[in-house]
Amino acid sequence: MNRIFLMCLFTLFLAGNSYAQKDDKKESYKSLKSRSSRASIEQLLSEANRLKTSNPAQALANVQEALGMSLAQKDLLNESRCYLLLGEINEGISEWNLALNNYEKAYQKLSNTNSKTTEYKNTLRGLSTMYLKLGNHQQALYYIQETLKLPLSNTETAERQLDISEVYYQMGNYPEALKAVEEIKVTSKIRNESLEGKIQNQKAKIYARTNEVDRANDLYQSSQRNLRSAGNAAPKKEAEQALQDTKEEISNSLREQKRYDDDITLRNQSIDFNLESNNLGAVSKDKIELSKSLAAKGETVNAIRELEEAATIADTINNPREQANAYLNLADLYEKNNQPGKAISTYKKFSTAVAQSEIQNQTLQEERAQLIKKQSEIEEQSSLIAMGQQQEQTTLQRQQLVIYGLLVIIVIVVVTSYFIYKNAQESKRANQLLALKSLRGQMNPHFIFNALNSVNQFISQNDERTANKFLSEFSRLMRLVLENSQEDFISLQKEEEIISLYVKLEHYRFRDKFDYTVRIDDSINKENFSLPPMLIQPYIENAVWHGLRYKEGKGQLDIHIGKDAQGLKVGITDNGIGRKKSAELKTENQKKHNSTGLKNIEERLLILNTVYKTNYQVHVRDLPSDSGTSVVISIPTKNGQE
Repeated sequence: MNRIFLMCLFTLFLAGNSYAQKDDKKESYKSLKSRSSRASIEQLLSEANRLKTSNPAQALANVQEALGMSLAQKDLLNESRCYLLLGEINEGISEWNLALNNYEKAYQKLSNTNSKTTEYKNTLRGLSTMYLKLGNHQQALYYIQETLKLPLSNTETAERQLDISEVYYQMGNYPEALKAVEEIKVTSKIRNESLEGKIQNQKAKIYARTNEVDRANDLYQSSQRNLRSAGNAAPKKEAEQALQDTKEEISNSLREQKRYDDDITLRNQSIDFNLESNNLGAVSKDKIELSKSLAAKGETVNAIRELEEAATIADTINNPREQANAYLNLADLYEKNNQPGKAISTYKKFSTAVAQSEIQNQTLQEERAQLIKKQSEIEEQSSLIAMGQQQEQTTLQRQQLVIYGLLVIIVIVVVTSYFIYKNAQESKRANQLLALKSLRGQMNPHFIFNALNSVNQFISQNDERTANKFLSEFSRLMRLVLENSQEDFISLQKEEEIISLYVKLEHYRFRDKFDYTVRIDDSINKENFSLPPMLIQPYIENAVWHGLRYKEGKGQLDIHIGKDAQGLKVGITDNGIGRKKSAELKTENQKKHNSTGLKNIEERLLILNTVYKTNYQVHVRDLPSDSGTSVVISIPTKNGQE
């Protein structure tokens, strides 16, 4: 068994050791984990949020560090915030697929445990917006509906209904789009210029697509006024862009209907609005579009003037794209107006603007590529940390497996050892009980032999009556002895009967040698007390045969059974010749028998004390002047005895 135990230990050690080796990636993970104290994750994310529009590269660097720390610390909430911010940065640079991927990661982290947070609402908004950008209208609607299931303010609910309207608008389902926006209940609790402007602007877009241009224009003008009144209370850039989109829808419809004067009025109003907002790029676009309506009316001079002003504004703001657009339209008008010199000169400016626009686009593409590369690094870092955590978890599991394996083996060994020990103890106990039974069996023949000698003596003396009486009492005693010989314990009542019969029989034989008394205290319940059978008899036999039998004159044998704190006290006292003189008178054969009898009793008591965890004791002492012997047997009380 020891060999099996050692082999199991060795196998488990090899299994654990093979998984304890650390590779470079795990070391990198531990390095990331140790950086967690360098800065607060919240501070990094706050800074990244501030820089996401103005400096997306630095924002990404902050998010990368915050994400690494969040992953290392297993901080799910901040991890989801990192992915949400990555989605917003990607959305800002028009990387819709990347943005969607990060929003989905944030959604997976937040949906189970943090679905009541602001981050979760922003994630749902990001998902619906990205699906709309990518043309997946059903998914966009799904995430807007998920948002509406959350506890929202009246303003937030109104804005989500606007989002639903926008989805239907982009699907071309204008009745549903109009129905969604008309279901918005603008109460006093949510009344503000910004929201009213958004609602009017959305309706204007829908009416423009359904050829209700006048209604669309009226709503557009109202929306423009509300945006002016809102000031900086709303996300102005987003609101202005929505207004510009609506204006283009209305303008297209007006041109299709050849209502050029109305379009010119619309553009002039837009120019005034954008000048107030200092949105010179939009002013340049408006002037270019205004020139098209003027040219369509035949007002070429005015059209050229508007284009020249558009080009000047584009030059001022150094916007190559708008410059190219303005110069191209201006060159066309110069050519149509028979001004070839100006046309050629303007075409050259157009060519230069196109080249600058390409350079600018290339720069923007390079910047975007760097941002995308940075995100690839972030994804690689996330994979690295996930791998490190997985390896750490695997190593921990293997270590736990080794520990549990060892514990199982130890338990098996302990349990097996316990059962082996228990079986050994049971076997030992059984052997001891067998030995005890054997010792009891050895005593009975000795007693029977002595009794038969007595019968023989009566017969030889022709004392037939006494012999018959003796045999009758002897047979009764033998029946009692045989009945109890298989029992480990008998009651004091039965033991008293055996002792009384035995002493009576010995008195028949040696009636001229001794008288006797057998006393048991009245306080003892004879049926409740138990003791090993034939424990007292050998000491009575010794008193009669080796003490009283050789006494000159008549002796006395007293047997007293009393009780003390530990149990029974059996006193056997005789006034015979004493042990010393008895030993002098013994023959060699008698000495041998006596030694065997006493040894038998000692072994019997030793086994009783071992098997039953008791404390049987025998004290033998000589009375003064060799005037007899006193034997005291201590019999401990068993549970339930009184």
